[in-house]
Amino acid sequence: MEAIGTGGAGALALTKATRLSDRAAADRMAALIAQPKQQLQQVNDAFRIALRRLYRTRNIILHGGSINGVAQEASLRTAAPLIGAGLDRVVHAYYTEGLEPLDLAARAEVALQLVNGETGLSLVELLEPRQRG
Repeated sequence: MEAIGTGGAGALALTKATRLSDRAAADRMAALIAQPKQQLQQVNDAFRIALRRLYRTRNIILHGGSINGVAQEASLRTAAPLIGAGLDRVVHAYYTEGLEPLDLAARAEVALQLVNGETGLSLVELLEPRQRG
């Protein structure tokens, strides 16, 4: 994080063989480090949009009986990795800290408000408990 913060995405040893998606991810990380609140809000907005789209697709299938909707594949392609990552995080928090899902969600909501503020909460500490020394 320090290397990207001082040197941008160019600080990473990306080679010609590095995929374009890796380069794009490095650029997103540099933007996140530079402006954490704004970037995290954009990520949060994109996540909400993806889940709404998935829910609407679900409604079309269940209530409309249509399984050939044009948005079905796109909504699954977008939402499935996000849901998988979220479930991984929920399970990890439960088994490592005994933290219930709603408590984890509350921690995440508060962390989004506090990141890089007066509390000193950094990006890498967003969902992890603060270590008391």
